[in-house]
Amino acid sequence: MHHYHRQIVLSADRRTVYRALSTEAGLRRWWTRTCDVDSEVGGRATFRFVPHRKVMEIEALEPERCVRWRCVEALIDLPELSKKDEWVGTRIEFRLSDAADGRTLLEFEHFGLTPALECHALCTQGWDHFLASLQSEVELGRGSPFTPEERAGCASAAAREVRS
Repeated sequence: MHHYHRQIVLSADRRTVYRALSTEAGLRRWWTRTCDVDSEVGGRATFRFVPHRKVMEIEALEPERCVRWRCVEALIDLPELSKKDEWVGTRIEFRLSDAADGRTLLEFEHFGLTPALECHALCTQGWDHFLASLQSEVELGRGSPFTPEERAGCASAAAREVRS
């Protein structure tokens, strides 16, 4: 079965894209504002999407070339999923190379995110959204990461709707 794979040409240089992928500040601007990220191989990165979370072991940090993680803990806390830790053991890799005119080719792969997983459709939609957020961040300085305030706002709006 095929895993999730995308290629995107970004109108940004590799240094800018690499910082967005390898630093806590960069990741907070396009993926989730609630994360803690070590800055070296062998360290961990924790990404929270209240109440969901993913913990990655950092396997590779090759400046301006590659970022690779292995998921060591996961919780996708949705009632429709019987297995809430399907990401454990999957690998995520961002590979960067030069494209024309100072742009960067991003090759993204989530090894193990296959149609056999219950979360496949949801996670594919999530990656589509967050990779677009990454593109917007590195090209325009305006990513659209997960923020806990948005989640609380959605819950409050839903509660108001139910009471009406």
